[in-house]
Parts: sequence; C-alpha cells; structure tokens
Amino acid sequence: MKLSYKLLLLSLPVSISALSIYSNIYAESKTSQIAEPAQTRVDHSEKTTLRLSDDIGKMADRIGVMADRILAMADKILETQRIQWKNVELTQKNILKSMELINKTLEQNNELLKQMIQLNSKIIDCMCKNK
Repeated sequence: MKLSYKLLLLSLPVSISALSIYSNIYAESKTSQIAEPAQTRVDHSEKTTLRLSDDIGKMADRIGVMADRILAMADKILETQRIQWKNVELTQKNILKSMELINKTLEQNNELLKQMIQLNSKIIDCMCKNK
C-alpha cells in the first residue's frame, strides 16, 4: 500500500499539471463557444434585419400596386359619376319638358272645356227662348 501512495504522490504533480492544461483548454473552448454564439447571433441578427428590410420593401411595393389599382378604380368611379350626372341632368330636363307639355295640354283642355260650357250655355239659352 505504501508503494501505491508513493506512486500516487509521484504522479500527482503530473496529474495536477495535466489537469491545469486540460482546465485551460476547457476554459478556452468555453470562451470560444460563448464568443462564437454571440458572433453567430450578430450574424443572424444582421441577416434577420436584412430579411425584415426586404419584407418591408416587398410590402411597400404591394401597397404601391394596390394604391395604383385604387386610383384606377377611383378614376373609373369618377367617370361613371360624370356619365350618370349627365344622364340625371338629361332625365331632369326631359321630366321638366314633359311637365311643361302636360301643363300646356291641361291649359288647352281647360280652355276647350270653358268654350264648350259657354257654347252649351248658349244652346240651352236658345232652346229656352224658343220654347
């Protein structure tokens, strides 16, 4: 047993030295692992930002296309309203003309009725005188 203690004591400095080396290597690897993900995160962040910027650009393009379509539709709506207004105006003029014609016809009818009443009145007067 004494021999195993001696061997252990003799190998202990070597083991401590090896442990120290392994510890340094491990620390360096952990540091690089920590630093690497940070750099990777920066790279990913940059890529994500670029993708987001690209997406925003695409959305802006789509909005521009939609705005162009809306303007084209608005132009068509305005043209339709111009045409309809002309139709409404023409219809109003025609209705007014029709009303004027109907009014004139009614006035003429009233005049005819007046004349007929007067004529009938004269006929009745003549008939009464002849009796």
